[in-house]
Amino acid sequence: MLKIHRFAVLAALAVAGCPRTSSDPAKSQTRLELAIEFFSQTPRQLDAAEGEANKALAYMPTNEEAYNLLGLIELLRANDKLDSLEKDACLTGVDAEALRADFEAQLDKSVGRFKKAVALAPDYGEAWSNIGAVSLLQGDADRAKEAFETALTNPMRLVNPATTRTGLGWAQFAKGDMVSALRELRQALQFDPGECIATYRLGRVYFAREEWEKAAEQFQDVTDHAECRYQEAALYLMKTRLQQGLLDDARTAQAACVALRPTSCVAAQCRTASFDGGAR
Repeated sequence: MLKIHRFAVLAALAVAGCPRTSSDPAKSQTRLELAIEFFSQTPRQLDAAEGEANKALAYMPTNEEAYNLLGLIELLRANDKLDSLEKDACLTGVDAEALRADFEAQLDKSVGRFKKAVALAPDYGEAWSNIGAVSLLQGDADRAKEAFETALTNPMRLVNPATTRTGLGWAQFAKGDMVSALRELRQALQFDPGECIATYRLGRVYFAREEWEKAAEQFQDVTDHAECRYQEAALYLMKTRLQQGLLDDARTAQAACVALRPTSCVAAQCRTASFDGGAR
């Protein structure tokens, strides 16, 4: 928290040349809108977005939306580290340890920004949902569940309740509560049918419950969806087909899995699958 405060002060000095004694909400909002524009570009301009978000805070230190955007910027940077670690190449050894440390540090920065946002605005549902998302990445299912539930009790400032329910369902899954996970994921798909992550996660619940036909249906829906390209779905479709004894279908899923990202850790799991019996 002290680092964040110091960074905000330095940003204010850069803009004004001296500490501000009063807020300027209009200028803060203008800078925030510029930050969002940079953040939304393809490819995203994260450094520019971060600079404008910090200027928004210089004009109004209580701008919770600027803190939320800074949290998203750090979260995307963390995801870039994770891609380098597990998807671009399946790294091991010292390289993996260094990237893992950077990934975890980036997550800490991200959740710190989101926590600042909800401290300023306790009804900020989207920031609570983002805390839940980071908590899942950090392996804290209890905190994730609490954050997602808080987000859903503040729907007026929640961008997509279906996404939040998908996160809550995954937190329940991580806690071993399959009944609650099933309920939340089904409800998420009622609001947003065909959503890739929710569909995949519902498949994982069925897989854990050994409901092979239902699991296969969910994983197949994801792999058949051109916009999903979710490699984990192909991996679990392969595993499910092996459980069903459908070896030809399992090999088709294996080939699709490897083709998506040949150098990833998931691809490595697909390549090493045993076709001599069931896979769990």
